[in-house]
Amino acid sequence: MARKNDAQSATAGQSSPIMMVLQVLLIGVMALNTYLLWDTRNIAATASVAGGHVEPEAIEPVFLNIAPFTVNLASDQYGPRLLYAGLTLELPSEKMKELLTKNMPQVRNRLLVLLSGQQAEQIAKSEGKKTLASNIAKALSEPYSGDEEILINDVLFTEFIVQ
Repeated sequence: MARKNDAQSATAGQSSPIMMVLQVLLIGVMALNTYLLWDTRNIAATASVAGGHVEPEAIEPVFLNIAPFTVNLASDQYGPRLLYAGLTLELPSEKMKELLTKNMPQVRNRLLVLLSGQQAEQIAKSEGKKTLASNIAKALSEPYSGDEEILINDVLFTEFIVQ
């Protein structure tokens, strides 16, 4: 009986050639997987640095202040009304600012004509101010005496009083 137990323990301690091949294959697959993961990370890091994947720098906004002015609004049931308004235009570049500054008399004229036709009840509301800002941007974007069209990012009211 001692011989049977010795034989069983001897075979149990040894692994079959198939098991050894499977273990070697498993270790090889794990090593290949690790290598590919590391290689993918290196490729991604290299591509982001070498490929010029750089976040764009934030562009500083260019602002043009327009001096406040007073206009007569269209008469309504309360009689003549006044609007006192100050504006600041947000522009995409210094070039646009120079074009508007060069044509400031025309800019102010366009604003006065546009604003004088407004109804006090409409522009006193928040939605009316948004519509008015959009209309101002459209009116001021049109070319001035042969110049190119002006791009305006936003119209900001710095002062706004309706009486």
